[in-house]
Amino acid sequence: MKIPIKIFILLLSSHTVFAAEGQGSAGLPQMDITTFPSQLFWLVITFAILYIFMWRVVIPKLSTTIEERKDKISNDINEAEKFNSEATSILEKYEEQMSSASQSASDIISESKSQMNEYFENLKLENEKKIAEMIRNSQEMIKLREKDSINEVRNATLETVKEITIKYLDKIPNDDQILKKLN
Repeated sequence: MKIPIKIFILLLSSHTVFAAEGQGSAGLPQMDITTFPSQLFWLVITFAILYIFMWRVVIPKLSTTIEERKDKISNDINEAEKFNSEATSILEKYEEQMSSASQSASDIISESKSQMNEYFENLKLENEKKIAEMIRNSQEMIKLREKDSINEVRNATLETVKEITIKYLDKIPNDDQILKKLN
C-alpha cells in the first residue's frame, strides 16, 4: 500500500515541476505530464468501479455457474455409476441365467441320453426275445417237417418197394418186414 502512495506523490510532484518550467505538450495528450493526475484519478475510479462490478456481479455469477456445472457433473457421474452398477448386476444375472440354462440343457441332454440308452436296451432285449422265440418256433417247425418228410419218404419207399415186389414176387411183404430190411 505504501508503494502506490509514493508513486502517486512522485507523479504529482513531477507534474508541478514540469508545469513550472512551462513545458507544453509535445503531441500525445496521454503523455502530457500535466494531465497525469487527472488520468490517474480516473484510472483509479475506473478500476475501482470495474473491481466492484466484477466482485459483486460477475464473480458471483461465475461461481454459481461453476457450482452448477460441478453439481451437474457430480450428478452425471453418480448417475453413470448407478447405471454401471445396474448394468453390472444385469450382466451378472444374465451370466447366472446362462450358466443355469447351460447346466439345465446338459442335464436334459444327459437324461435324454440315459432314457434313449435304456429304451434301446429294452428294445434290444425284446427283439432278442422275439428272435429267440422265432428261432425256437422255426426249429420246432423244422423238426415237425423233418418228421413229416421222413414219414413221407418211408411211405414213398414202402410204396415203391411194394410195387417193385408185386412185379417180381407173388407174395407182398407187410410194412414191418420191409422196414426191417431197409434199416
